[in-house]
Amino acid sequence: MNMLTIDKTEIHKNQSTFIAEAVFAVEMVKADEQLEKQKMAKQLLDTLFPLERGSHEDVVSYEIDYRHVQAYFKNGEHVGLKRAKHFVAYAGEKCAPQAILFRDESGTHVEVTIGKRKGTGNLELVDIKDIQLETCTTFSQTEKCYASGVRHWLSLIRSDRQGNSIACSEEKEFTAKNGDDYNLGFSFAL
Repeated sequence: MNMLTIDKTEIHKNQSTFIAEAVFAVEMVKADEQLEKQKMAKQLLDTLFPLERGSHEDVVSYEIDYRHVQAYFKNGEHVGLKRAKHFVAYAGEKCAPQAILFRDESGTHVEVTIGKRKGTGNLELVDIKDIQLETCTTFSQTEKCYASGVRHWLSLIRSDRQGNSIACSEEKEFTAKNGDDYNLGFSFAL
C-alpha cells in the first residue's frame, strides 16, 4: 500500500524560510518609501497573524474586545484573528491601542505600534508606526547561576539614516488580555 507521508520538519523549515523572506522583504524597502513599507509590513502581519477573513491592509482601526483583538474595516465589519491565542497584550486604551503584542507558536513576541490618526475626518487605513520582532541572546548556565538571556527588539519599519533596521534592548510594559501586567524585561532568567 502506497501512502503519502509528510516530513513535518521540512514543512517547519519551509515556513521559517518563508517568514524570514517576508521579514527581509520589509527590511529591503527604502526608508523614504513609507507607503510601500506600510504595505509590506501589513502583508507580513497577514502572514504571521492572519485575520479570520480580510487583510491587515484594509483595517481602519484595531480595538481590544474582552480578551480578543478586533480589526475594523471601512464598511463597518469587524473580525478577530484566525488564531486568537496569538494576541497576548496591548498598550494604551482598549478602544484605541497604541501597541498590540502578539506571540507566535515558538514563543517569539512581535509588537505592532499603531501610528496617530491624521484627523482628516475620513476613514483612514491604520498607520503602522513600527513592527518590532523579539530576538534573544542566551547565556549558558554556570555552577553558581541559572541560564539567562538578553531580549533585543529589531525594528522593521523604522530605520537609521543609512536605511538599516534599528535594534534596541529595552523594558516593555503592556496590559495582558486578562487585565494583568505583562512585562518584558531587558534581561530574563530561563
